[in-house]
Amino acid sequence: MTTQKNIILIVSCLAIFFEALDVSVLNMAIPQMKQHFHFGDEAIQWVQTVYVLCYGGCVLLGGRLADIWGKKKMFLTGAALFMIASLGAGLTNEYSWLLICRGWQGAGAALAIPAAIALITATFTDPVEKNKALGIFGAMAAIGFATGLATGGILSSYAGWQWVFFINLPVIMGVLLLGYFYIPADARLATAAANNIISGVLLTTIMILIAYLVHALGTVGSHYKSYVSLLTITIVLAYYFIRRERKHPAPLIDFHLFRWQSVIIGNSGAILLGTVFMSYVFLLSLFLQESLHYSARDAGILLFPFSILSALVSKFLLPWMFRKLGVTRTAIAGNIGMFTGIICFILATIGFYPDFFIYAAILSINSLGMAIAFPCLTILSVQDVPEQQHGLAAGVNVTGNAMGGGLGLALVSLMMQTDILKGWSPYLPALLVLVSMAAMGVLLVTIAREPRQHTAIPVH
Repeated sequence: MTTQKNIILIVSCLAIFFEALDVSVLNMAIPQMKQHFHFGDEAIQWVQTVYVLCYGGCVLLGGRLADIWGKKKMFLTGAALFMIASLGAGLTNEYSWLLICRGWQGAGAALAIPAAIALITATFTDPVEKNKALGIFGAMAAIGFATGLATGGILSSYAGWQWVFFINLPVIMGVLLLGYFYIPADARLATAAANNIISGVLLTTIMILIAYLVHALGTVGSHYKSYVSLLTITIVLAYYFIRRERKHPAPLIDFHLFRWQSVIIGNSGAILLGTVFMSYVFLLSLFLQESLHYSARDAGILLFPFSILSALVSKFLLPWMFRKLGVTRTAIAGNIGMFTGIICFILATIGFYPDFFIYAAILSINSLGMAIAFPCLTILSVQDVPEQQHGLAAGVNVTGNAMGGGLGLALVSLMMQTDILKGWSPYLPALLVLVSMAAMGVLLVTIAREPRQHTAIPVH
């Protein structure tokens, strides 16, 4: 590979590394942020929820804009937006401004990541080089998530929670400089194309409104009029979004995809998986630090090897399982891992050998369940879709997973504030909801049929 190709690959990999790191690095700093802003669990979860929903709501738009306005332009725009929002989040002392910056971080990542993938596929035209480059790109996401769990705890312990945002700045600045000088200029389109920005804004707004409506269910009796009004607005916006997408020449979501059962199963499974995993990571951070009394540093160091193991599972165990079991049975195994992990978490929270069972939960979910289930659900979501629509179908799957993550966090905060099981662990009501979601995930994939042998795994 030439020097320019190597630099483009490095720049793209750094982008996905910091996007994945940003999802995980914040979790270990959540207890410190709670103390700084004087908020409870039901409020502080919005710092993660807003990011996930803005990313999920804008990622399809980001891919569309990279095709229309140019890969280089959108990559640099998204990376710059991510960097500026990171600076703002680290400097603020206002919770509302922090949420705004987190939303812009999610939007910046949603613009940069699809453009980064497009840059790799356009730069590495040889099939062998392309597969190798995309493999490195995917591995950097796993490493970024693992690194975030460890660095988040260490940074928040020694430098303060603000540094989970400041850590992005020097590297993203380097990415912008290298990208500006080494990524080739975008070619001009012969004809103008529809960009559908309005649908991207609508989708993000609807997802955030739904998350808020779930979160506010616990106090609906005291403000039912405003709740009903907001619910009505959400329904109207959702109706308008669906009508607009059906008529738009370049829809973000092609609803014709959902005529296939496999697409419904794959995307429903992705929503359930996102709900379980993001909520579990949020609860795990609180449980380790507030119940088992780990420091943020020690909690991060504990999680780091399990996350590295997940990368090894993806690299070595998962291909073997595909060959021996097929995609459907492998998906069942992955979802059973998620279910088993939540059961272990429940046992830990009620005081039954808590150290042993929390380690078992981390192994089942971080190292095995998520690494196995996520790619399987992606394959199921595209198995019947024509090859020229694989990118769109995979993008819808990513959006579903992000939406599940945001809604799961809102649901968990609702269960924690209701405290319906007085005298028991405050985590137990939320975990009981998650274990039912994980069980639904297992049952859902059991009705999926095995993909055709030539079905490819999209990289996103």
